[in-house]
Amino acid sequence: MSVVTRMYYPVCRSRMGHAIVRATVGGVRRMGGLQNPYLPFDALSMEYPAYAGLATLWSRIHWSTGDGMMPQDELLAVYRLAVEWPVDGDIIELGAWIGLTTSYLATACRVRGSGKVWAVDTFAGTMEGDRQYSSVEHHGGSTLPEFRGRVDRAGVADLVEALPGRTREMADAYPGRPARLLLIDADHSYAGVRDDFNRWLPHVAPGGVIVFHDYRFPDVARFINQEVVFDSRVAFSPGIIRPNLVAVTKRPPDDSTE
Repeated sequence: MSVVTRMYYPVCRSRMGHAIVRATVGGVRRMGGLQNPYLPFDALSMEYPAYAGLATLWSRIHWSTGDGMMPQDELLAVYRLAVEWPVDGDIIELGAWIGLTTSYLATACRVRGSGKVWAVDTFAGTMEGDRQYSSVEHHGGSTLPEFRGRVDRAGVADLVEALPGRTREMADAYPGRPARLLLIDADHSYAGVRDDFNRWLPHVAPGGVIVFHDYRFPDVARFINQEVVFDSRVAFSPGIIRPNLVAVTKRPPDDSTE
């Protein structure tokens, strides 16, 4: 970690430091500087508590994706939803890999002062339909030790519960509270996304948000466009929040639809 970085995070963890850095970076960007995407600068638009949570996280694990599965702009978008969504409850993450997104979601719980993350994954390799990819071989056959190590380094282990198993099979065994946010990012086949949506939707609190990652995957987009947009159980809002992220809201039971 560079000297500048070691200074940057502590400064931004204070309310005054956050305000000064946000104003400075905003001014430089308005004059044409610092235009390249850079997550610590992009996140400065968030209010102080949310940004302070990220600054604390980044002082423990690097903000770049590394071996994570979600790019930086998408991480920030999901983190914003997790912090700001006006419904109480836990967070369910379907597809956790080695815990980068998990750490952001758990940090959001820390900022809000409520909820925990339930991370559901086989931890034995990415599954697409009945096909298992070999990427897990680079992690000794299981990503669970690295997952646990990352959430521990991130300082959020007390807010994370791992549920090892296939997502479609774990829904009936879910022990947590109704979720304010459900992230679907596991099996990207049409049947996989459909099953995850249908099996886990009952665990989402009324008014909770369901986020689909990898909208660029043909089967994910096809399921959303052919089924989700017409499903009376959800409202297509906030909709496409990033080119690769789509979010819908679970309707309350008495919500009338047209």
